Amino acid sequence: MAREKKMQFYLSQLEYSKLQDYAEDKQISMAEVLRDYIKTLPQPKKNITAG
Repeated sequence: MAREKKMQFYLSQLEYSKLQDYAEDKQISMAEVLRDYIKTLPQPKKNITAG
């Protein structure tokens, strides 16, 4: 699956530290932690098309 979308957002120092610690513990990137979490969310109600 090609990644075509980019997100950028701010975290508090506490949020960042929690994410960083978790990622280090699992030996994966912080981005991968977030991608893995997104995979657990319900499927969107509308159909998604490329583009």
